[in-house]
Amino acid sequence: MECITVETASRVDAKFSSDFLFGTATAAHQIEGGNTRNDWARFEEDPGHIKRGEKSGLASDHWNRVAGDIRLMRELGVNAYRFSIEWSRLEPIQGTWDEAAWGHYEDELRQLRAAGVTPMVTLLHFTLPIWLADRGGVTAPDFPERFGCFAAQAARCLGSMVALWCTLNEPNVQMNAGYLEGMWPPGKQSPGEAVKAFVGLMRAHAAATRALRTGAPGSKIGIAVNLVVLDPATRWSPFDWLASYFTGHAYNWSVYDAIQNGRVRLYVPGLLRVDEPWPALKGSVDFFGINYYTRYLIRFSLRSRGMIERRLGPGDRSDMNWEIYPEGLYRMLRKVWSRYKLPIYITENGIADAVGHQRAAFLRSHLRAVTQAISDGIPIRGYFYWSLLDNFEWAEGFAPRFGLWHVNYETFERTPARGSDVFAAWAKIIGNR
Repeated sequence: MECITVETASRVDAKFSSDFLFGTATAAHQIEGGNTRNDWARFEEDPGHIKRGEKSGLASDHWNRVAGDIRLMRELGVNAYRFSIEWSRLEPIQGTWDEAAWGHYEDELRQLRAAGVTPMVTLLHFTLPIWLADRGGVTAPDFPERFGCFAAQAARCLGSMVALWCTLNEPNVQMNAGYLEGMWPPGKQSPGEAVKAFVGLMRAHAAATRALRTGAPGSKIGIAVNLVVLDPATRWSPFDWLASYFTGHAYNWSVYDAIQNGRVRLYVPGLLRVDEPWPALKGSVDFFGINYYTRYLIRFSLRSRGMIERRLGPGDRSDMNWEIYPEGLYRMLRKVWSRYKLPIYITENGIADAVGHQRAAFLRSHLRAVTQAISDGIPIRGYFYWSLLDNFEWAEGFAPRFGLWHVNYETFERTPARGSDVFAAWAKIIGNR
């Protein structure tokens, strides 16, 4: 077990409020198994999309192991859990709800509440029902309406047990990976379609917020946005500074700027442009959700798409080849607070570390960044480590190991990952205030 001195414990204890949420996060398709009716399951069938030709299949078999996995949360000492509900299970055919699937999630929420674990529920964590994907997915004209209906049903079935909702997980990633890079469903490389995807996602968020506030009044709503530190590759180059500015503004801030201004704006010179009013966005969130992992260096390049070249930072790297840059979390927390003046949840932060040599240091350094931000007066309400379990990491397959619990994918046995003791030690301090 991690050794924390009385002095260290008292310093940490003084920073966190009595209602601070300290938990873990997951996504349905990545851990449940058996999700065969969404666009990702179909995408996995085509050769070349997923490394080593892997398919999510049974994933971590969480669908059949909910009670046991909640016991694992309690062993870690968490008081919160962020997870997503799988739309394609719940509405396998348009307009037809699967009552057994809704009942499964209701039971999971009851078990979490009984264990003293506060749930944060995400409505859309990348996966779409095939019936919707076949009509254009997030670019379909009726996507916002259909997503609003899904949110309304979630409020009816689950709203009495859920106080915290994320409508969308990383809409900036879904747009970029699915419509610009072509690495995720629907596998497109079209700036025009990317713009449509961004507009569709923002309108869908507005529709979902209306439904949740009607059906689950008093609950708090936000979006989890992937934030990446994007520094100029050469600090004396004005071109690199401009490139990093435009990239950062489009990638990091366009989602919440749209909400702040009631206007959907997205601009990358020579690549993306949209500017249209959508007043329903204004005031549609109660908190900012930060998913933070890494930093990149940005270089202006006429030879690159959008005149932007992305480079890795110089620090140590995780198994995902991402730079480990804890200072970036502190920087992003400060920027979010200065821009939006909203309470903040760190909805994801974690490391792929199969051997386990880096996880302990990663946790310490990033939690110190959180502690410093709280000391500065930034209203951080919670921290969710990604992930509770090893999982199916999208196009990377099963190789990346993010979990605090290691999963044997043949037997589905769970064993503590190296570094999980550090997380548990911090959970004990925060939970015992």
